[in-house]
Amino acid sequence: MFYTSTDGAVRVGVRIRAIPPGGAIGVMRASAENGPTTNPGYRDALVQETTHQGLPAARWEFTWDGFTSAEGARHTIDVCWEKDGTLYDVWVSAPVGRSEEDRIRFDEALESFRTTGG
Repeated sequence: MFYTSTDGAVRVGVRIRAIPPGGAIGVMRASAENGPTTNPGYRDALVQETTHQGLPAARWEFTWDGFTSAEGARHTIDVCWEKDGTLYDVWVSAPVGRSEEDRIRFDEALESFRTTGG
């Protein structure tokens, strides 16, 4: 699922799937390794093991050039966590010049996201 701001510049994504081998941290490390291939101009990447609501989680944060020069450089924050055999992944991407909005929207999306059954 993808959501965008009214101007289309800020994007929020949600992905839900079975936990793959390696769990949340494995997914984020693999995504970071593929970053230069999937995100033109990929840079300033950081992957960290963490928790989300007390559950095993990982955080990936990076900057990249965007898909087009008109779009410009973007900053992405992504957290995925494991719960009851399911991997939940929430990310936000925004223009670098709107990084404060990026963080605010990310915090809102992560805080408001609810899994089935709680």
